Amino acid sequence: MGKEVDAFLMRKWEYAFRVFFDVNRNGTLEWDDFQLLIEIIGEARGPMSDEYLSAKLALNEIWHKLTAAIGLKHDDKVTEEDWMAMWKKSLNGSTPDWQKLYLEYMFQLLDASGDKLVDQSEYIQVMGYFDISRSEATACFDKFALNEQGELVMAITYEKFVTLWEEYFTSTDMNSTGNYLLGFID
Repeated sequence: MGKEVDAFLMRKWEYAFRVFFDVNRNGTLEWDDFQLLIEIIGEARGPMSDEYLSAKLALNEIWHKLTAAIGLKHDDKVTEEDWMAMWKKSLNGSTPDWQKLYLEYMFQLLDASGDKLVDQSEYIQVMGYFDISRSEATACFDKFALNEQGELVMAITYEKFVTLWEEYFTSTDMNSTGNYLLGFID
């Protein structure tokens, strides 16, 4: 795949794989991870909540598009190596459909109130689903929830979220505020 990928960017991809995708922590990404996340959301928000019903639909579609994008079947497992190759490939072209869907899904999950904004309490709650502590989530939110003047804001818009997401998954700048969107990178 040609050019080497920046080591810091690879660390961010590895972190996202381990924390946000490999929910059962078995070292591979599989449909079971998505089902477990759906169950976690159902327990936190209720089995009849919009968030739970949305998770059931969206995560199924995301899984199918993700596996199709890398040439796997629905019941296959995605290794960390597959994951890294997929992200590396996406740097050289257009964003795969599953990534767009996951970004939209994550914003919807974070925006529990449905007001088209993600505030700190919503962010902290969802980060907890992924075992990110309240103190870490608070510190991260305070690093990225800034306006153009660098002042802390109470909530971020979808547009700001998209910018932070893109910075997280594509920026090699260690000072980028998007680096904090998914928690502190180990």
